[in-house]
Amino acid sequence: MKNFPKIKIALVDDDNDEMFLFQSALDEIDVNYSFYYFKSSDEFSTAIATKQLSPDIVFIDMHMPKKNGLELVQEMRKDKNFDKIKSVIYSNSVSEVVIQAFRSLGTTDFIIKPPDIAEMKSILKKLIDTFIEK
Repeated sequence: MKNFPKIKIALVDDDNDEMFLFQSALDEIDVNYSFYYFKSSDEFSTAIATKQLSPDIVFIDMHMPKKNGLELVQEMRKDKNFDKIKSVIYSNSVSEVVIQAFRSLGTTDFIIKPPDIAEMKSILKKLIDTFIEK
């Protein structure tokens, strides 16, 4: 394992299967990390607001009940507790209009959910390596 500080990674996604794929991919790449999973935007917002967690990167599913990914990012940009958190949209599909809306809010990147763990590992490794190097 590379000698980098531990990176705190959060996933906000209402689908347990996606969480399993995501965490399995993280387990197989060479990164020192802590993983935090939130089934809803509200759970994540509460953890940040109460200072229970301050992740380095948060991966946010676009399509969630109650508060979707765009609404969560809009909320994040209004609160200083979220200032240093890099946000990555993680979804099955994202239109160019939606991508532009997220970019205007300072979202770091976008991932279309890959169909298998091998592709997920490759995507996560590239993103995390980029964040670590900055």
